Amino acid sequence: MLCLAALASASEPLQTAFSYEPFNARVPVVREGSYVVNAKVRPLLLFWIGRDNVGEARLTWREDSGGRRTFEFLIGSDPARAPRRINRWGFIVEELNDGNAEVLGVMKQSNEETLEEAEAQIARLDVVSTFKAARTTITGSRAVSGVMTVHAPAHLTYREIDELLALLPAEPPRVRTLELPSGTQKGFLVAMDSLIGASVGPCRTTSGAGDVPTVPYLYNQTLYDLSLLSCDFEPELRTKTDTFADVVDGRFQIRNRTTKYETKFRVFYGTSGELRELPVRAVFRPRWWMEVELVLDRSAGGAADTEN
Repeated sequence: MLCLAALASASEPLQTAFSYEPFNARVPVVREGSYVVNAKVRPLLLFWIGRDNVGEARLTWREDSGGRRTFEFLIGSDPARAPRRINRWGFIVEELNDGNAEVLGVMKQSNEETLEEAEAQIARLDVVSTFKAARTTITGSRAVSGVMTVHAPAHLTYREIDELLALLPAEPPRVRTLELPSGTQKGFLVAMDSLIGASVGPCRTTSGAGDVPTVPYLYNQTLYDLSLLSCDFEPELRTKTDTFADVVDGRFQIRNRTTKYETKFRVFYGTSGELRELPVRAVFRPRWWMEVELVLDRSAGGAADTEN
C-alpha cells in the first residue's frame, strides 16, 4: 500500500519522497486483522447512543526475508453506514529496517470539542477535506520529523487511501531533529506490538501487569510512555458476533512526556493459537462524548496469518 523510500546515507538524515507500487511485493504481508467498527455518542452527558458496524479497520504486519518489518493501521467510518454520513478516517505506517525507520501518520482534521460542533461540521457539506500528516525519518538515534497539510476531495473514504497518499508533498515544509533516548521504540504500533508480546505470559499468571515494563516511543517529535496499567486473563470473551478463547483484558495508558496528558484505552488480545498476540477487541474514547469499539471480524479473514 505504501512504500517509504530508503533512508539517506548522509550524516544528517533527510526525508525522501514516497514510492508506492513496489511495496506489496517488496515487504509481503505476514499477518492481518480485519475489524468491525462500532460507535457510541453521549449527548448532554445523559446516556450513550450506539450504532454497530459504522466502519472498518485493518491491522497489518509485513516482513521480508532480510528482516525489514512494517506495521500498518487503517481505520475509518463508512459514510453509507455511519450516522449523518460521517466520514472520518486515518492511517499510520511504521517501516523498520536495521535500526532505521520511516513513520507516516495521516488523519482527517477534526477539531470539534462537543457533539454539537461535530454535527455542525458535518452539516456544512464541504467539498474539500483537510488532512494532517506527520512524517518521521529515523536514522540510528536521530529522528527528523515534520507536519504536512493535505487538501483532498471530501468524498474520499478509507477505501481510497492510495489516492490520499498520492497527494502528499514529497517532504514537509519544515522539519525538526531530535536525539532519541536509548530504548525508545520508533512508533506507536511497534511499541504496542512489543508491549502485547511481553505481557502475554505475565497476564496469564498471577504476576500480571506489574512484571511488564513501560515502553517509550516517538511520534511526530514527541516522546510518549506506553504502559499496561492492569490485565486480567479471561478463558472466554463473548462479543455480539463472536466468541474468543484465552484472552487478556488489558488496560493501557499513553502519557505525553511534554504535556503530561494521559490517554487510557482497553485492548483484549489472544494468548494462544492463531489469535496469540492479536487484538480481538479494543475500546477507546477519542472525545469525551464518543466511544469507539473495534471487534475482530473473522468472517472477513480477520485472523489471517500468511506465514502458516
